Amino acid sequence: MPDANSTGADNSTGADNSFGAANSSGAGITRRQAALVDELFANGSLTRPEVAAAFLDVPRHLFLPGLPVDDVYRDESIPTKFEAGQAISSSSQPAIMAIMLEQLALAPGQRVLEIGAGTGYNAALLGRLVGPRGRVVTLDIDADIVAQAQAHLAAAGSANVQAICSDGGLGYPDAAPYDRIILTVGAWDIAPAWYDQLEPGGRLVLPLALGPGPQISVALIRAASGAEPRFESQSVRDCGFMRLRGEFAGPERSLAIGVEPGLTLTLVGELPVAAEQLYDWLASSSTDWASGVRARQRELWGSQWLGSNLPGLCSLQAEGIWASRDLVPCLFDVASRRPICSTAGIVASDGLALLGRLRDGDRAAPRTQEPDNQPFELFIRGYGSGSGPVQQLLSVLAAWDDAGRPANSSLRLRVYGSGVPYAAVPGEVVVAKRWTSLIIDWPGQAPASR
Repeated sequence: MPDANSTGADNSTGADNSFGAANSSGAGITRRQAALVDELFANGSLTRPEVAAAFLDVPRHLFLPGLPVDDVYRDESIPTKFEAGQAISSSSQPAIMAIMLEQLALAPGQRVLEIGAGTGYNAALLGRLVGPRGRVVTLDIDADIVAQAQAHLAAAGSANVQAICSDGGLGYPDAAPYDRIILTVGAWDIAPAWYDQLEPGGRLVLPLALGPGPQISVALIRAASGAEPRFESQSVRDCGFMRLRGEFAGPERSLAIGVEPGLTLTLVGELPVAAEQLYDWLASSSTDWASGVRARQRELWGSQWLGSNLPGLCSLQAEGIWASRDLVPCLFDVASRRPICSTAGIVASDGLALLGRLRDGDRAAPRTQEPDNQPFELFIRGYGSGSGPVQQLLSVLAAWDDAGRPANSSLRLRVYGSGVPYAAVPGEVVVAKRWTSLIIDWPGQAPASR
């Protein structure tokens, strides 16, 4: 998120190692690495041979010691540190790692800053891609995470990677300037240090929350001169990452709802109603409203158009027993070993409105039973006494449909300094952040008629 030997006996055998002798042989690990790379090619996450070579050369199991090899080489994220019951660090899913490494467009000899060291695995991949003449600095805010990453990098022989304990929002000026900067944590804004420490024409790749909705992995090119905008997007992909912590954390909040674990609301700012009231709404009667809009899974997942036009957007995730109840409508199921269902909507002081999907006239079916390209009808479930949130969702859904359901892949992002005045034209959305103003549009897409 170097060159290494994936068959080292000190890392793959021993009575206390849960790999087991049959699964930890060099040949077995090599097969699993190759199978993972084949899977990433097949699902389109991986297209470039040099990135594939990095995944084949850098053994992930050295960065996740003690886990079964079959688990390590699945295309899944693996949480590695928890705080108050929430995962705060992980080894990212290989698919999104491959996507972001390709967005970064690395070349041998380059200098790279990574923010979010995690296990050190992504930094090792970066080191392999820039080669022995290149240099990688990876930062993390937690000293114990950095110490573990340093041990993993040493075991893998990643001699051109340095792991340092520091707040990533400050960058690392001692080794600046950098040809590339990558974040493996979600950011709410683009910190000034990332602009200042990046070479003109360099790339910044980060999971960015444009508004209250999901993140995108965006590759930004730094302006070659002092002229604004500071950055312009080169590519956009969907993603979801744990948020940046420390002084540069964003205003997103995740709140546990109810006394039973498994129901979590995420929003920007303060909850406009007591959490107990929200729970009471969810546990009481509700009303379903037809939207008249049919859509596909891939059109809705992470839609930045909807997020940018719904300033009060929140998300609600149900896990375990909550995911099997009908109290919360299901819009998305999350790939996991335990049931997870998530949806999005708007919460106000007098009511809550959540999006759901219908199939063949019935309530939401699990996404795993419904192909991503299969259209379904959206409905809105309203709770509480007020209909304002429901009407707001209905209006924005209709406008999104009228606009041709703009896709994230066609989104353009321009980043200006926060003090630079900008007059938006029809079809553009201006999002004011702490340090920047984000100008979002969809070139070639007709503005909505409503």
